[in-house]
Amino acid sequence: MDLEVWSVVLLLVLQWLVVRIILVVPIFGLQHDRLLETASARSVAGSRKLKLFVFLGSGGHTGEMLRLLENYQETLLRPGQTTLTVGVSDEASLARFRHTLGAYLDSQQIEVQVCRFGKAREVGASKLQSAKSVVQTLAGAMWTLTWLKWQFVGQPHLVLLNGPGTCCIIAGWLKLLEIVTTTRSKIVYVESLARTSTLSLSGKLLYPLVDEFVVQWSELCDKYGRARCFEILV
Repeated sequence: MDLEVWSVVLLLVLQWLVVRIILVVPIFGLQHDRLLETASARSVAGSRKLKLFVFLGSGGHTGEMLRLLENYQETLLRPGQTTLTVGVSDEASLARFRHTLGAYLDSQQIEVQVCRFGKAREVGASKLQSAKSVVQTLAGAMWTLTWLKWQFVGQPHLVLLNGPGTCCIIAGWLKLLEIVTTTRSKIVYVESLARTSTLSLSGKLLYPLVDEFVVQWSELCDKYGRARCFEILV
């Protein structure tokens, strides 16, 4: 193939990628989400089985996610209707999860899978250390997230995130897989209760990427048009 043919092929590929990015990335507002929203709403309402992925990011993030699951367990953790996959970056968070929800999940016979991730950023780390840990976490997470995405194919599913840097890697990689495939994921991010007037760093990074961006203080809705507020959730 000569240079002209290769140029045409490259141009077509680039055009296809641009179209896919516009359709997939929520910030553009042109995504084909109606069927996705309908499938997710029906599954959460109880008519279909739901595959749910949550990430426990240690410390306060884990505490808020556990309270979120406790407060809405009748909706999110339905007996015989939910398969739960829990992502963790430390054993302490997993232990808190089992202590808080283990008895309920066992009694309701809800299937639970555990996926382990590295931490994208340690508190107090320098920019160089943070960049190194992000690369290491991304490399380790790629296979896990690709496997997770494969498990979601053809099934109503929800990805529920709430804060730490690893959530940016999770959401970013899942969106990248959406761009190069035809499968969609419903990604919901819940900003920390502590954020009353400004977004966290993770929130700022995830704001254009996630399908639903939820805040817990109405003041944030005035600043960020895509944000939705349902008052205090945790």
